[in-house]
Amino acid sequence: MAEKTKSVLVVCVDRDDDFGRKAGIEGPIIGKKANLNAAAKLALADPEDSDSNTVFAAVKKMQEAKKLYANVEVVTLTGAGKFGLESDKRINEQLDSVMEKFPADAFILVTDGAEDDQVLPILQSRAPVISKETLIIKQAKEIESAYYTIKEALRDPFLQKVVFGIPGLILLILIALPTIGGQVVVGTLGGFLIIYGFGLFDRLASIVRIMAKSIKTQRASFPFYIATLFVFAFGVIGAYTVFYSLPQATESDIIQAGLEAAVQFIFFTFLSAELFIIGRTIDLVHLKRAYKIRNYFLSGISLILVWFILDSGKGVFAGKADLNSFLFTIASSFVAFLIVFKISEVFNVQGKITKLLVGLPVYNKKGEWVGKVEGISKDKKSIEYALIKSKEKAKAARTEFRLKQGRVLLSS
Repeated sequence: MAEKTKSVLVVCVDRDDDFGRKAGIEGPIIGKKANLNAAAKLALADPEDSDSNTVFAAVKKMQEAKKLYANVEVVTLTGAGKFGLESDKRINEQLDSVMEKFPADAFILVTDGAEDDQVLPILQSRAPVISKETLIIKQAKEIESAYYTIKEALRDPFLQKVVFGIPGLILLILIALPTIGGQVVVGTLGGFLIIYGFGLFDRLASIVRIMAKSIKTQRASFPFYIATLFVFAFGVIGAYTVFYSLPQATESDIIQAGLEAAVQFIFFTFLSAELFIIGRTIDLVHLKRAYKIRNYFLSGISLILVWFILDSGKGVFAGKADLNSFLFTIASSFVAFLIVFKISEVFNVQGKITKLLVGLPVYNKKGEWVGKVEGISKDKKSIEYALIKSKEKAKAARTEFRLKQGRVLLSS
């Protein structure tokens, strides 16, 4: 027999507002018809979302509750896009507005997970929760869901390399090099962690892509990229050989061996970087991006000067040179860089017109591509570019354009 005096509200909660974000439906959603329509709309927008099934379960629970209570209603409360205080605040406000229209004496909570259980204190602050049902979708049980998630994740090429590729290489190294395989593996993993920890992975990946593309297309720069790889490998092998070939009887000997190995590795690393810069400079000329040459030129000179400073510091550390020579090296390197910086103005195309602009695309002030620079005037005061539509040639003085990221932008 139904309890005539009891008003029961069946509550379904969408804390992360899937209804709003995916189906464009704002909460609270009150009534059987409105909830069924909302669930159908969400199911069409995202068939994999379990919130639509939870709403159907809430409607079913409402029908069951009507057999026990005379006054029963169903409502879906929606939170914010993120879990937390903002979401709970919105749910509180919606619940208050529902309670004004339907002053419930008790709640029945229907939920699909632990996150939505966080609303229990909110409901209990207004009326007792006499029943709670947690919906488990058969196709989304924990084991099946975990399997599906892992299966989808392993389709990612990067994860495939990390999960399968790296362990495979480790096993091969351990088998091929039984005596030093462990050291190679630990050293490789250490280098990998350093690269990731200091955010160098994306930059190194970009360098590898540049080198691979040059080798694949057989540009004039590819010998330098091949040399870059070999020189770096020589540095790693050489550092290892130097470290274990020196005596290590005392702590001082170990420090000296480590210092010599570090110097060996740094030297070959700097040399490989110089080879890469040379190859990249050749690419820039080939790809009509000569406006970037100045940056690479300064980088190359900076590496050489840094090497001189480090080598001088090594001499001080090893007791083969005094501090004055080290300070002199720093000062002379600074002066040399200032001179080189001044010389590098030759490659600066930002403030003048040079042949380095030839080949750059030309855009009008609307951002439309209109042509390509084909030459410069004899007095070097204007550029000449061919229009892509009419094939006619036009001129632009230095005050009529600006250079931005390898593009000539016309101002008129």
